[in-house]
Amino acid sequence: MLKTAEDVLARARELAQKRKPVVAVAGAEDGDVLLAVSAAVKSGMVGAILVGNSAKIREQLTKQSLNAADYEIADADGLQATVARAVELCAQGTAHILMKGKVPTADLMKALLAPQAGLRRGRLLSHCAVLELPGYAKLVSFTDGGVVSAPDFSQKLAIVENAIAVSRMMGVREPKVAILGVTNEPTPEIPSTMEAAALARACFVRGLTPYVEGPLTLGTAFARDSECKWHSEVVGDPDIMVSHGIEEINIGVKALCKLRNATFMGVIAGAQVPLSLVSRTDPPRNKLASLALAAVMAGEEQ
Repeated sequence: MLKTAEDVLARARELAQKRKPVVAVAGAEDGDVLLAVSAAVKSGMVGAILVGNSAKIREQLTKQSLNAADYEIADADGLQATVARAVELCAQGTAHILMKGKVPTADLMKALLAPQAGLRRGRLLSHCAVLELPGYAKLVSFTDGGVVSAPDFSQKLAIVENAIAVSRMMGVREPKVAILGVTNEPTPEIPSTMEAAALARACFVRGLTPYVEGPLTLGTAFARDSECKWHSEVVGDPDIMVSHGIEEINIGVKALCKLRNATFMGVIAGAQVPLSLVSRTDPPRNKLASLALAAVMAGEEQ
């Protein structure tokens, strides 16, 4: 079981000894992204194909004191050509990970989901923010704070399924899932709590995991025995936190990163290849950790 970001990095290096995955970086004309990719390449974790304006990519490599000869560069003229080329490399099997560089997320997702790409598995794509939290004994995934803005019930089931798949690739055999709410009891006055209870029940009945509970407040989900009278297999030991909507996870994760110095690993699950997705403002360590998580997923899929 991977409990820290360093564990994820180590596992990615271990898996690469059997088969080194290649990452296609869409819009590689970004200094911080190149630093993260360079660190991953030097560690032996991945190979890399840098997709975008070759002149600008080489300029950034020089600016970051990196050797262009260490990378394959796929020249692409313009945004649409860049995302299409990166996705095509994944569809062909030349690359096994897609990574967002200096391109809009919406354009990259559109290319990834295009029927002609053949990379969609038929289920929903969703974002998992896997965090290493100071003071918490293991990694915890928050979902979905980056793709599905207002998921309906069936979409939430798919979001949970994707998050469980990511956790299992990190060695969590039976992930413990907390469906978040503003109270710990379902109440008709707050419809979202009723849906949280129904979602928890549906996850259990469908066999996604035996450990799922909702609604739970964030405080209760992380409460220690001495702090809370609410006892369950999930309370105090969650692996996955599932939100009602995109805002609560997005804001919560960013607050934890900014105020608690959490290490962030962002990945989009549900396609044939993992998509390493972080914000342009994320520091290089988060970009590297996110790429390592995607490399673990690519390796475990084989």
